[in-house]
Amino acid sequence: MPPLAFALLVAVVLAAVVAGAWRWPHARVLATCGPLAMLAVVAATTALRSWNRGVAETDVVGRPIEVAADQYVSSSTCRACHPREHATWHDSYHRSMTQRATPSAVLADWHGVQLSTQGKTWNLERKGDEFWIEMVDPVVVPGISPGRVRRKVALTTGSHHMQVYWYETTHGRVLGMLPFSWQVEERRWITRLDSFVQPTDDPVLDGLGAWNIICTKCHVTHARPRLDLDQTGLHGADTAVAEFGIACEACHGPGERHVAAHKNPAHRYAQRLGGGPDPTIVDPRDLPHDRATMICGQCHGQFDYLHTPAKSREWSQRGFLYRPGGDVLQDRKLKTGGDDQFWSDGEIRVAGREFNALVGSSCYERGKMTCSSCHALHQASGDARPRALWAADQLQADCGDRSCLQCHAEYGSDVSEHTHHRPDSEGSRCMNCHMPHTTYGLMKGVRTHRIRSPSVQATLATGRPNACNQCHLGETLAWTASFLAKWYGNETPPLSGDNTTIAAGVLWALKGNAAQRALVAWNLGWAPARATGGADWMVPMLAELLDDPYGSVRIIAGRSLTTFGGFTDVRYEPRASAAERTQLAQNVLARWRASSKGTGAARPAVLVSADGSLQVEEVRRLLTQRDLRVIRLVE
Repeated sequence: MPPLAFALLVAVVLAAVVAGAWRWPHARVLATCGPLAMLAVVAATTALRSWNRGVAETDVVGRPIEVAADQYVSSSTCRACHPREHATWHDSYHRSMTQRATPSAVLADWHGVQLSTQGKTWNLERKGDEFWIEMVDPVVVPGISPGRVRRKVALTTGSHHMQVYWYETTHGRVLGMLPFSWQVEERRWITRLDSFVQPTDDPVLDGLGAWNIICTKCHVTHARPRLDLDQTGLHGADTAVAEFGIACEACHGPGERHVAAHKNPAHRYAQRLGGGPDPTIVDPRDLPHDRATMICGQCHGQFDYLHTPAKSREWSQRGFLYRPGGDVLQDRKLKTGGDDQFWSDGEIRVAGREFNALVGSSCYERGKMTCSSCHALHQASGDARPRALWAADQLQADCGDRSCLQCHAEYGSDVSEHTHHRPDSEGSRCMNCHMPHTTYGLMKGVRTHRIRSPSVQATLATGRPNACNQCHLGETLAWTASFLAKWYGNETPPLSGDNTTIAAGVLWALKGNAAQRALVAWNLGWAPARATGGADWMVPMLAELLDDPYGSVRIIAGRSLTTFGGFTDVRYEPRASAAERTQLAQNVLARWRASSKGTGAARPAVLVSADGSLQVEEVRRLLTQRDLRVIRLVE
């Protein structure tokens, strides 16, 4: 029997059973048993999915499995009663964070592709609906030269900016990682090393076990790692999850009690008419602001998860004990510094850890700010934006200054009096001043969620760009300090040398460390900064960053450069040789010189002479002072 016919037969039989059991007139059957009929459709859909897979999920070998447990019932159960919420979630990038490697999920070019790096090759092949990798065996056996093996791709991670692929291994449900990522917008492969801020000469890792140990913490719903782990390493795993991706129950908690209670129509309508919180499920809107924020923070936070041997053993088998509505800090510790993921004052500088930033902000500590103050995890019914636009960042339709003015209404009557910028300018946008792009992630600048005012003192102490100079890249720190003192009475810090004569954007690009260079490479392509800072001098800075030691910085610089008129055709290859990179940078500079026109006045702050030429000797001097310490920003 064809699968569709089988599914329809199941639905008809179940509906007939429901109708026959009640022996009521048809109208009353439809009115009273509608929810049961919907459950019949869900059952039929489940049967169809099982038919299409051809094997029960519990019988699958070679990859983690998706099975209900511990009162989790999966998002498909929510759909019948909550169709709009289910639909908006389904169209979000939370849902597609982890997927089975099906033709609809795999975004990359997989047709006869050969990838190579550091002397190794990976051959990609598609066979029907399956995706395969032929490569050097990642399992190293001492004394034996590794041969080549074929491995089936099991799961994907990501679908918005980039996608990563995980293959089956011979170690139970342990997965390995293809060391390349697919860049969705540009539609091309790059190495995983170049996807993050880390040295390009780091050894290529196959990521054996990384999915089971790391990704399960956030990229699935209710993971049970079930690791065979000891002091010598990971030997195997029987990892299971309630659902691949970040699903309904990740935010609302296990749904079994809720489903059972609301099968009774009288109970369901009594709850709805009563209007109070539903005790059988978690609704973040009914929680205190800190507990509501922790629901997002369970994943959007940087924690010391396994801070004791007992916690480590417990998690390796059962996963986290935290459930939405509880205290996320009961089974983990919030990190506040100590590695490259943080600025020196403890502020997080890697995206995806917004909880670390928000904790410590006055808006959260002394106010009632939550993630939903700005974000909408389900697109509102009155939101006219295309679903894809909402899904890009899941912000509320009217998010912006309005979100801040809910509590700071005193600034709304005359915003210019507070900002000293035109009301319609970028300088009068609350987030540009109090949530600047000082966090790095997904190869771009991301707004920090540590809400506070611009400070040159903080920039000097930590190296973190301040909000003023992220717009005014072509001005010095001394220039910024003078206006902050004049407008807001800030104490002017002692400044000397380059900080008084050379633009902050130039110093971050030429002298900065890898984290600063990655941010400024993105910032040089940010439209408000280009409009404010005079974009003509930015091209030489980007040309220099095209030859950066870090592949990720080179990629970001190339992306920013192609947003400039006259350079949209520039093609940059992340893994080009040093000679090829130098040649590309020289070609960009030559094109810039040919189009540059002198203004009649030198602009030493941005290293441009009166005739429009670049002050090459000053550029070289600053490059000799570049901060070359190794930095790894692990997202």
